Amino acid sequence: MSESLSESVNDTHDLTFFGIPQDIALVLAIDAVLISLRLANVLTTNRFIGAKVLGTSVLIGAHYL
Repeated sequence: MSESLSESVNDTHDLTFFGIPQDIALVLAIDAVLISLRLANVLTTNRFIGAKVLGTSVLIGAHYL
């Protein structure tokens, strides 16, 4: 079982975007969008935090599906 778990984890980290694992690159891209919206005063601080929590939750949920 631990061997299949190791293979599963390694599979997700084999995909890279400019040398960064794909899952980390996706989180960084979402953060960049949210930060730019916050700097443009589109999002207030509370909405920014809520959007970050929601985005992270969706990513984690999608990873398990």
